[in-house]
Amino acid sequence: MKKKISKSIFLVMMMSILVLSACQSFPVENPGLDDPVSKPPATDFLGSKQNVFVDQFQILIMESFPVQVRVIVTGNLPDGCTSIIGSKAEMIDDTTFVLSIFTERPEDMMCTMALVPFEESISLDVHGLPAGTYTVKGFDIEESFTLDVDNK
Repeated sequence: MKKKISKSIFLVMMMSILVLSACQSFPVENPGLDDPVSKPPATDFLGSKQNVFVDQFQILIMESFPVQVRVIVTGNLPDGCTSIIGSKAEMIDDTTFVLSIFTERPEDMMCTMALVPFEESISLDVHGLPAGTYTVKGFDIEESFTLDVDNK
């Protein structure tokens, strides 16, 4: 009877070890790249996706001269493996900026299928712009801001 209980306990322990070892993560090939301090800023977003769900963005005009403008974008990433690798604001005409947020996701990794909140700050290059009203577009949202004086 005692041997039967010992065998049962042994089998349960072995199964537990097997299950837990399946949850272990694999070593990273390039350690340090996930560290935001040592990760080099991405400038070439070719092949990157814009896979984010944006709830809103807010335009902030800094009290400085020349004026600085930032857009704070808040929303959700689609899962626990997707991460933001960069963002940019591109001026497409004399008065319009278009926002982009670029993401990456490992292809064969199992991820939590829960939305992950994010907040991204994007600078607008407004140096040298004349006074006037400017439009910021992105993610099916459109907002505007006004420069009261020439920003030179």
